[in-house]
Amino acid sequence: MKALVAQTRVEFTLFLRDKAVTFFSLSLPLVSVVFFAYLNRGSQVGTASYSSFLIAGGIGMVLSSAAFENLSTMLARQRDTGVLKRVGGTPMRAWTLIAAKTLTAASITLVQTILLTVATILLFDAEISGSIFWSLVTVLVGVLTFTTMGIALSGLCRNADVASAAGMAISLPMQFLCGTLFPLGEMPPLLQHIAGALPLTYFVDALRGAMLHGSGPLDNILNWSVLLGCLMVGSVSAIKTFRWE
Repeated sequence: MKALVAQTRVEFTLFLRDKAVTFFSLSLPLVSVVFFAYLNRGSQVGTASYSSFLIAGGIGMVLSSAAFENLSTMLARQRDTGVLKRVGGTPMRAWTLIAAKTLTAASITLVQTILLTVATILLFDAEISGSIFWSLVTVLVGVLTFTTMGIALSGLCRNADVASAAGMAISLPMQFLCGTLFPLGEMPPLLQHIAGALPLTYFVDALRGAMLHGSGPLDNILNWSVLLGCLMVGSVSAIKTFRWE
């Protein structure tokens, strides 16, 4: 446990040390959500305002970007530059490093989630009319799921350039096709079928249900089954594919 706490502190320090990465990681998702909320201010999606509808989608965009564009690329780059090899020469085990990176990503994502939610509520009168408890649980499960998938992706890629390209190829479609910005029912049938094959769709739907209607796992069995299945596969893959060099 001491090793996990110490490594998590190191991961936080490394993240905060790069001011540019810290700034853009925290600001870009917020700017994107504020932009779309402003464009569609006053609009309704069913019985909810568009700004209330948008919160879950914005959080989904944060998770997708953090896991597949940032974390997977950073981990692959640390492997390319020999950082992981030097860490591997210490008594630290692979699962400790993976857990530390997961905790760090979870904490950063939580800060982004709070900023995004508060800004949308203050600027556009968005409401969380459902269950705050199930909303937080859903966010936590989503963070763990996508973080482990991002770590697994880095292990499958031979270097940081491949990880960066693969991460963007996975993340960008999910950020715009998974009901993040607009209801899936308003998309063409082909795009709806594509979205149905992407895990972020199920996270956004589960989180939106919790935020707007107080829905829990028993109310969204399909969404939670997909999320928990991806979490199990991602966790096993992250450990199995992890390489020190």
